[in-house]
Amino acid sequence: MCTEPITASSHGAIIEPDTDETDRDSATGGDDIRSELTSLSSSITDYVYKNGRRYNAYRDSKYFLPNDEAECDRSDLIHHIYGMLLGGQLILAPIKEPKRILDIGCGTGIWAMDVADQYPEAEVFGTDISPIQPSWVPPNLQFVIDNAEEEWMYSGKFDLIHFQNMNACIADWPNFLKRCYDNLEPGAYLEAKETDTTSTSDDGTYPTTCALYKLQETIRNAMDRIGMTMHAPANMKQWFADAGFIDVREQIFKLPFNAWPKDPELKQIGRYQLVQYLDALAPYALGTLMDILGWTREDMEVAIAQARKDLKNTKFHGYNTLRVVTGRKPVLESSVE
Repeated sequence: MCTEPITASSHGAIIEPDTDETDRDSATGGDDIRSELTSLSSSITDYVYKNGRRYNAYRDSKYFLPNDEAECDRSDLIHHIYGMLLGGQLILAPIKEPKRILDIGCGTGIWAMDVADQYPEAEVFGTDISPIQPSWVPPNLQFVIDNAEEEWMYSGKFDLIHFQNMNACIADWPNFLKRCYDNLEPGAYLEAKETDTTSTSDDGTYPTTCALYKLQETIRNAMDRIGMTMHAPANMKQWFADAGFIDVREQIFKLPFNAWPKDPELKQIGRYQLVQYLDALAPYALGTLMDILGWTREDMEVAIAQARKDLKNTKFHGYNTLRVVTGRKPVLESSVE
């Protein structure tokens, strides 16, 4: 594991592509990488089934992705990918000895567990609408089933509030960020890790006419239709400032969607991302193309099959942008309250 984040800058460094096309992980769909992956066990108490997948049923939540074992495994893989991309850093905000940490939308709880181990003297709380967290956790960690868009009822304020991959999960971002602000101690930090859902390239090799790009845009437009925007990552920095945070910083990391980079670490990250992305296409399409847009399963399957071909194509030097945004609550709040 590297000790420094890679490809981080205000704009993101150019990634050199690998001209050797013998890498077979992309061509085979990442089967070799899959054998390296493990999953966490979880207990489920509240769910419904549709489209052959299991979904959360907490208070009629609008969360559109499943919460079954396959989705939990994918979520844990994203945590592993972010760890590689960020050089093993769990927190990029410049905090030293946090006493109370809140992880919103914690999913399987893997980030919260790692943070609880890293800061054994801190109280760590993880919240989610799905009870999919393991029973055996660090003694300083507590999981709570809760909807972050409903009223917050915490007994104390936090030194750090963290969330990641909440894109398309929040209907009212200004109100959500205000709640984060109100529940932080003066001088404390909010940190968001969100990835743009539409891929791009620096050298023009990823065309907007390809099936993958068209599918990404169709899914984004479907979520816009129901008021659950997928445009949150690019707006997060400004939304932090609008909520009253100061010292707002956005760090950008390029996440290749297959093994096209020449750099060995980025190539390996791309292999993992390919597996994650291939597994993500079906649940995203089920929740949008079929449930929102009314596509038939046959049409959806055709679109997914075409997009998968593009994902595996190492001639497409495509990547998604991970944005890590941090902001500090002012010590003197008179100007924002």
